[in-house]
Amino acid sequence: MTRVSNPRFPHTCRILRAPDTEPMEDEPAVSDDPMADEPVEGGETQGQEEPQETPDEGKGYTVIYEGVCRGYNRDTTSDNGKVNTSYRMLALPTKQDGWTDETIPREGDRIELHRFGYTEYGQVIDRRPGNLGTHLLWKYVRN
Repeated sequence: MTRVSNPRFPHTCRILRAPDTEPMEDEPAVSDDPMADEPVEGGETQGQEEPQETPDEGKGYTVIYEGVCRGYNRDTTSDNGKVNTSYRMLALPTKQDGWTDETIPREGDRIELHRFGYTEYGQVIDRRPGNLGTHLLWKYVRN
């Protein structure tokens, strides 16, 4: 007879909070437009890719949760131009009274979800209590 392994929280994740810092006054303004023309330095071609690291690694982000979770998909997907955005859910085994004011997930916190050999990155949109913990609605952007 085969034993079935079906854990309630099969994935691992990290929730990161950005540092509360103000931009320096003498820094030049950076355009938020991803299609803005930027000069290419040193004759490099735009097609070359540099090694990538975790998007928030080493930038002063605070880890507010790291541990087991369950990530699952929702049916809401939007196709805005060339970017697909999916709204997903994340179940955490921590009940509402288990969080503190400093550690409770908030809108804008970053999520790193490790699912069976690949990692998804996104941003928290909403939080709500669940019967076995906390559920987070988050946005996963892929292109």
